[in-house]
Amino acid sequence: MGVTSARKARERGRYDEVHVAAAFHGLTALLAVVGIALGITAVPAAPGYAAAAAHSWWNYASAPGVQAALLVFVVSLTLLMDSAMAGGRLWRAARTATLAAMLLVFLAQFTPFRGLPDAAEMTVAGVMADRLLLYALPVVVVTGWLIFGPRPRISRGAATLGLVFPGFWLLWTGLRGAVTGWLPFVAGPVPAAGQLLMMGIGLILLWLGATMVFLLLDASMGREPDGYLPGLGPPDSAAGQGSDGVPFSAGAE
Repeated sequence: MGVTSARKARERGRYDEVHVAAAFHGLTALLAVVGIALGITAVPAAPGYAAAAAHSWWNYASAPGVQAALLVFVVSLTLLMDSAMAGGRLWRAARTATLAAMLLVFLAQFTPFRGLPDAAEMTVAGVMADRLLLYALPVVVVTGWLIFGPRPRISRGAATLGLVFPGFWLLWTGLRGAVTGWLPFVAGPVPAAGQLLMMGIGLILLWLGATMVFLLLDASMGREPDGYLPGLGPPDSAAGQGSDGVPFSAGAE
């Protein structure tokens, strides 16, 4: 009787948690797509749009917050469909990249970069997009991972593969900046090649630091979801053994 009751409680907890987590991930995906859509509606109001409309669109698409939000949208949709998703190497790298990118995007808003002309919004839609993509979305993404996980999912292999995201952004932005003379967060002329290289190295080091934070937390915070709502149920070591261990295993590196 006791075993049956415990099993039913565990299954009921798992039912509750995966649905709550899925709803949260769905909300995250919605915030990302709404923020991107609002930003798109604000682009025609940019000061340089009339002179070079295509240039303004490419500038918007090159913004790190926009690219990170797009990745968040894709990953959150997968978690909406399966909030305890185990994933493979590519998915785990993308999940790791969303966490590191959102943390850095949020922290960048408290640096001098925030005051540059590229960060100044001109319309109500632009202000709303700014608040959603650069403040609300990072907080929601990191908070959702802390509460709902899924964990453990971050490995050294996933962290290494996740470097593709900042590497692509640096390569794309640097090449385009050399051609057009425009770089995000840079006021005035494009810096010299040596300065750009140092800025790129600095960004990669910051990215590695952010990734290391989540790698350590992922290993130390315990398994999530464990079949119960956060803060409830037995310890991780006793939760769901023999019944739902596969989705929460370390899995692919």
